[in-house]
Amino acid sequence: MANYSMENPIKLMIVDDHEIFRVGVSKLLSIDKTIQIVAEASNGLEAISEAEIHQPDVIFLDIFMPKMDGVTAIPRIREKSPDSRIIMLTAFEDFGHIEMALSAGADGYLTKGVSSVILQEAVEKVLNGERVFSKSIVKLLTDRKIYFDDSEDANVSITKKEELVLKLIAEGLTNKEISDRLNLSIRTVESHRYNLLKKLNLKTASQLVRFAIINSNYFEIS
Repeated sequence: MANYSMENPIKLMIVDDHEIFRVGVSKLLSIDKTIQIVAEASNGLEAISEAEIHQPDVIFLDIFMPKMDGVTAIPRIREKSPDSRIIMLTAFEDFGHIEMALSAGADGYLTKGVSSVILQEAVEKVLNGERVFSKSIVKLLTDRKIYFDDSEDANVSITKKEELVLKLIAEGLTNKEISDRLNLSIRTVESHRYNLLKKLNLKTASQLVRFAIINSNYFEIS
């Protein structure tokens, strides 16, 4: 991530059809002087235009909006502002919308109502090349029977390298084969697997394999 500061702030754009919500998010993030709200938009078409003008580093994007929804807007935003990281910030918590957003190229998926701390962390993490998800979203992406501790208000972020390890786990590769494919030590691969178990709140290697197989299509490596 670049060295952002008050003199060189992170440029953020908020896209939502409810002005009150946009104002609320702006106020929540105003405490962080390294983040600057450079633009707002109330629908997907406006988002495309504003993204081209302002080239934001990060975009918070709602799904259901008039004129053009957020998912449809993602690829067109990427054409106009290819370096922007896009985080869905929406009230929808169903697998269908999550699947569509990730397939369209979203870098994260957060639910409305998260704290300012969570929003700040999400901005920082996507700029570091990670994907961010609310715990409730990860809960939908994994076996519904797996227990998640809701006492800790935190994002679940998965690094690009961890996504790639997940892809290879889904293909049935062993730790040795993954280490050879990625030119990593076996210990490093084991560390990635351990971190994935902790982040996804999975208990066994078989649960991780199942998660990888079910969800590998939604983790795209560029």
